[in-house]
Amino acid sequence: MPDSILARARPLMAARLAGAALTFAVPLVLARVLVPASYGTFKQAWLLSQTLALVLPLGLTQSLYYFVPRDPARRDRYVAQTAWALLAVGAASALLLILARPWVAAHFENPELTRNLPWVAAFTAFTVAGAPLDVAWNATGRIGAAALARVATEGGRGAAMVAGALLWRSVEGVFAGIALATAARAALSLWLLARRHGLRGDLALLRRQVAYALPFGLAFVLIVPQQQWHQYAVAAAVSAAAFAVYSVGTFQLPVVDVLYTPVSELLQIGLAEHEGAGRPPRAGLALFHEAVLQLSFAFVPLAGLLAVAAPVLVPFLFSPRYAAAVPIFRLATGTVLLAALPLDGVMRARAQNRFMLALSAGKLGATAALVSAGLALLGPIGALAGWTAAEAAARAAMLVRTARLFEAPLRQALPVRALARQAVATAVAAPAAWVALNALAAPPFFRLAACGLAFAAAYLGVSWAFGWLPAGWVGLFRARRAGRTPAAPPESA
Repeated sequence: MPDSILARARPLMAARLAGAALTFAVPLVLARVLVPASYGTFKQAWLLSQTLALVLPLGLTQSLYYFVPRDPARRDRYVAQTAWALLAVGAASALLLILARPWVAAHFENPELTRNLPWVAAFTAFTVAGAPLDVAWNATGRIGAAALARVATEGGRGAAMVAGALLWRSVEGVFAGIALATAARAALSLWLLARRHGLRGDLALLRRQVAYALPFGLAFVLIVPQQQWHQYAVAAAVSAAAFAVYSVGTFQLPVVDVLYTPVSELLQIGLAEHEGAGRPPRAGLALFHEAVLQLSFAFVPLAGLLAVAAPVLVPFLFSPRYAAAVPIFRLATGTVLLAALPLDGVMRARAQNRFMLALSAGKLGATAALVSAGLALLGPIGALAGWTAAEAAARAAMLVRTARLFEAPLRQALPVRALARQAVATAVAAPAAWVALNALAAPPFFRLAACGLAFAAAYLGVSWAFGWLPAGWVGLFRARRAGRTPAAPPESA
């Protein structure tokens, strides 16, 4: 690859960062405008919608990352048939939610949610129908256009949600705003993709695409419920207001998605390019190491900083009435560390369909058992602990598989020494951040700013002093020069 993973991901990262800046205020506003019970209703509705939006497409959208780079002559067919398929799947998701009304009423025992289920069905359908736009453009190399589309549509959705909350002071207003914004994205997606790629699919290509995507899609039928199992379990066990507290505790700062998803997607493309060039499997290991280092350099210190700042950060963001969420939030920061390993990108790039299906089934079973036990023993925080343990075990299994795919010993699958250095720098920075947070007698904003600055100064100072800064981060904001030489592979031991 002519550029490093981080360099190629720059437009996507910028888009996600801009989108995050526009939408970050949404849960903060809703948590203040809505009473806790209504905020809990919103989180329950969002949980239902996201479950269907992630599961029902059965991997068709993401399959574009596999087929388009490998078969560019027929990319228009792949894009067109994906757009049509997602339109049909969106309609099916709305129908499914309406038919599931009795189950929703029995499971959540929340009349406000049941009453607003038609709104949830509407914005779920539009979300699914609008999903192919930026994925198709990324897969065809239009990374800048995909970035702009993401900024515009995510910003519009966030603005519509906030406007609905402020104008109507009810969860119904929020749902109406989401429906309006997602409908606009769905219409824009179909029009733009049809204009550039046409509307004609190919039955033989569709069968091939479905054959590739279906095992991943079936895995998602297991993966998504596994990822959300703890939320469904807690939602069924506590009131909507208590679920609002749990949702605040499991809230994740958008910076994780800003960095992880573009790097993972471009890792898939890079590994596909290696395969297309006929390079041996071991050649992809350096690319994987680079992706891990770029992610871990941000996520390892982020987890440490969030754990230190949690007692002030949570009440500052969501208001003091959600202070009870602090212990849950601290435990949830541990999942940020798992995001430093883009293992799913390797599995997709190497078409590990059956392995992912088997792993997902095992992980779902383990999650159900561990979450149920944790919830019974410790309440909501125990449910989260059980889910985290199952997720970590599955990541370990994927790492073993990754080593085999790259034909490398397990001890070489990760850049262990570089990761250890990042952990050391984080351990040095955490006490400095704690002192700054607790020594300053000032409003929360200034205490958090001092905490963040102290942590950043210590972490970056140690990393710079010992030469531990990854090359991709050093050059991230430098002007790109024409004909620049390829980035050197990162240290892998």
